[in-house]
Amino acid sequence: MNMNVLGNKSNHNFVLGIISILIPVVVTILIINFFSAFILLEKLQGLPVIMPIFLCPIGAMLGFISYRLYKGKLSLIGIIINILLFMFPIIYHVLGTFYFGV
Repeated sequence: MNMNVLGNKSNHNFVLGIISILIPVVVTILIINFFSAFILLEKLQGLPVIMPIFLCPIGAMLGFISYRLYKGKLSLIGIIINILLFMFPIIYHVLGTFYFGV
């Protein structure tokens, strides 16, 4: 009976950790597709570049909650990846402004 409770905690840790990593992976795939145009998604236009500003804080919070409760490495990796990807649109727009001078 005690092992069942521990199994449940590890499942929650696993699910929150996977979601906190899945968010930046999906956004990264959309960003790569935006720049390379492997699959034409004309309706999205520039949305993949802006998506990290809205989605990565959610992923970081899920990873933080999971890390606070269960101390898993998966959630810590999710926090780090989300924070790095959150900075991408800011750096992209600053470098674009410096390069193109607009």
